[in-house]
Amino acid sequence: MDKPVVVISACLNGHFNRYNGGTVSDDNVNVLKPRFELINVCPEVEIGLGIPRKTVSLFKFGDRVEVIQRETGLNVTKELIEYSEKTINNLPEVDGFLLKSKSPSCGVKTAKVFGNLEHTSILGRDDGIFPATVRKLRPHLPLIDEGRLNDRELRWEFLARVYLHFLFRQSSGNIKSLIDFHSRAKYLLMSICQKDLQELGRILAAHHKGKFEETLENYRQTFYRILSRPIRKSNLLNALNHMFGYASPKLTPAERRHFMKLLERYRSGQTDFVTIIEFLRAYGYRFNLQYLLDQYLLTLE
Repeated sequence: MDKPVVVISACLNGHFNRYNGGTVSDDNVNVLKPRFELINVCPEVEIGLGIPRKTVSLFKFGDRVEVIQRETGLNVTKELIEYSEKTINNLPEVDGFLLKSKSPSCGVKTAKVFGNLEHTSILGRDDGIFPATVRKLRPHLPLIDEGRLNDRELRWEFLARVYLHFLFRQSSGNIKSLIDFHSRAKYLLMSICQKDLQELGRILAAHHKGKFEETLENYRQTFYRILSRPIRKSNLLNALNHMFGYASPKLTPAERRHFMKLLERYRSGQTDFVTIIEFLRAYGYRFNLQYLLDQYLLTLE
């Protein structure tokens, strides 16, 4: 398979299965869909709620979060949890999840949580049942809803993680391809956790002929641990600085000062890191820095 596999809420993929019988056409989602092999899910329809249907909501009573159809009193918490666990456990190899925002079944930290059945007390927003189950069963896989795709950095990070996981799967056939993957993923992994990156290097350095499956499993465990961590600004700045080191000697003093000013502007929140990545990519082309251009941090967009 030559594309990452992404699980998508069916209503974002042209299916007319929303509570009102409608679908959702989102420009950000539509741009991304051709890049993926898509697997459709719709927890509410799959548990038999029908189309159209009365809406369900998340309610929190003490420590319990329940999903209730307020107009009828129907409680579908158990059914949604069982569907989510069974579906996620029976998926083929997938690389990420793109789900419907604000939905009590699919929203990613965007579903309203009510404190009473009258909907007069909003306690905040949280994951719907399906993404909450993803976090429990597949914590290393990237997870986003279409609302967050409006943020250029969040969209880039989602894509980077999806492709990183996909490329790792593609490179797990032999030690040569795994080492090549590690080399090209170096600065993207550094932007998440340098300590774990170093551990991955030690695992590869300790490889012995005939022991590839053991090396791969050790690598996979640490790699999944990295993927479950967020990209932190301090780590990303460190990775960008390291990459800049390849181009810096070839630049004029004014150009070097300008790039360092960009890093400072990113540090203070005045620009985003996608802009800085574009500068590094341009330096790679300008000076034919192939090692730089091969880095997934620059090629994933």
